[in-house]
Amino acid sequence: MTTIVACPRDPEIETALRCSRCDTPICPKCLVQTPVGARCRECARMTKSPVYTVSGSSLAAAIGVALVGGVAMGLVWGFATRNVIGLGGLFSFFVGAGLGWAFTRMMDMATRRKRGPVILGCAIAGLVVAWLIQLAMVNGQILVGGLIALGVGVYWCYQQLR
Repeated sequence: MTTIVACPRDPEIETALRCSRCDTPICPKCLVQTPVGARCRECARMTKSPVYTVSGSSLAAAIGVALVGGVAMGLVWGFATRNVIGLGGLFSFFVGAGLGWAFTRMMDMATRRKRGPVILGCAIAGLVVAWLIQLAMVNGQILVGGLIALGVGVYWCYQQLR
């Protein structure tokens, strides 16, 4: 038989509900629905995965890698495309995939395999820095191939670091 008791957090509310973990009475306002049933707030407290928890040192490392890597890759990319009139098609796809792969590996090494929107944002910022340097090296000509490569690199980073 179920007993009706007052909720410990809201004494004016009577309830027959109990936490599925610690058996504490909970009212409908206090319960947190979890995949394993209704729980009190203490038992349902969920922590963020350590993979997505970015410390200050990891963030600093990610920003440093984005800037230094972006400059280095932008210079290489600019020298490679300086005398090419139209970098397009399949070559752009491979350049973008290579840039995306390189930035995801650099972020992995710098942040010890952290993931999430902060790390993804740093990687995309590095790609944009590389694209801007490459664009400056080809005298400001907006090459369709460069935009394709940037898009492919951003997509690659998104798929790996989200």
